[in-house]
Amino acid sequence: MGLNDYYEGFDVIPVQITLPIFTTIPKNVPNILPLIEQYRQEHSESHETNVKCNWRSDWMVQTDERFNEFNEWILEACSFVCQYHLNTQVTFSIANEWLMVYEKGDYAIPHEHFPFCLSVIYYVDCDPNAAPVIFEDDVEINPEVGKIIIFPSELKHEVKQTDGRRVVVSMNLNQY
Repeated sequence: MGLNDYYEGFDVIPVQITLPIFTTIPKNVPNILPLIEQYRQEHSESHETNVKCNWRSDWMVQTDERFNEFNEWILEACSFVCQYHLNTQVTFSIANEWLMVYEKGDYAIPHEHFPFCLSVIYYVDCDPNAAPVIFEDDVEINPEVGKIIIFPSELKHEVKQTDGRRVVVSMNLNQY
């Protein structure tokens, strides 16, 4: 039996499960818009991915020490969600983090973030007419300044063409 034989003949058994999406707007929201604008000036090249937007940073924003305080704040929020809503204690690390600036007409094609365990969207700034993120073709969550969205990475999501500006931090988390 060759190695390729293992990849043939698997049965796929679908399982229906409801996966939670957590959102909140904390009281003490950090203003990192000036930091993002500075980062963009220093890293003006936009990286094209499934996100079709005015500017997108590289994948490694978490290595920039200027984001450390913000990143710790997000990691604490994720640990809180696991402890108080999922009844488990988990320590997370940021696998990758990127910044995006959407302008009118920008969008993100449907995608997911597997194999990571949790993903985070944080709205730094947004116009009232900015497009929502849509999960699994069904659940729409409107952007609001300071809103955190924490969700299982395997959930498919997208952003339709926006009519308003959205400045977003996204990241994928691993647990260990």
